[in-house]
Amino acid sequence: MTNYNKNLPSVKKILFLSLLPIIVLLIIISCEIFLRKNKEAFPVNIPCRGNMIIEAQYDNERARMVTSLYFSFLGKNKILISLSGTGYLYNNKNVVIEKKTLLRNIYYDSVQESKATETYSLTSSQINIDSVDDFDWRISSLLLMNSFFLTGHTDTLVLKKFGDNALLIGNNQSPFTLCVFNTSL
Repeated sequence: MTNYNKNLPSVKKILFLSLLPIIVLLIIISCEIFLRKNKEAFPVNIPCRGNMIIEAQYDNERARMVTSLYFSFLGKNKILISLSGTGYLYNNKNVVIEKKTLLRNIYYDSVQESKATETYSLTSSQINIDSVDDFDWRISSLLLMNSFFLTGHTDTLVLKKFGDNALLIGNNQSPFTLCVFNTSL
């Protein structure tokens, strides 16, 4: 007599092979749902633009900067901030004594310090300064965060989603720009 059971697959194998595509499909669907929720929670793949006006008062001098800002998550814990604008130094009679041009790209290595407070530590890894940028040490130290002009310095920023199409960027004391992005692109 011939034994036909040797040639037939076991019930466990049949169940495993029939459930395997379903399990893979469920994993793919759950990952997609998680990624979609994650993108809605924080738009890490969309760059944004904003404007900043910074004013500082030191002894008998007042400094002011009007700047456009471009902000982008580059992936792998890298962030790009591009600044372009003008800085002004005023004397005690409120007369402009110096006018400087700002045009630079700052590349950061970022670490998320806290999800609850949306706080990131940004360490400048590379600063590309354009030839027309003439911000010197004096005006830079008055108006810019250290990591905007010193490679290797770390600043802490709060990056908070604001509404459906904006990112509020600030430090622990106060926001300094509202960066707007377009989700329909």
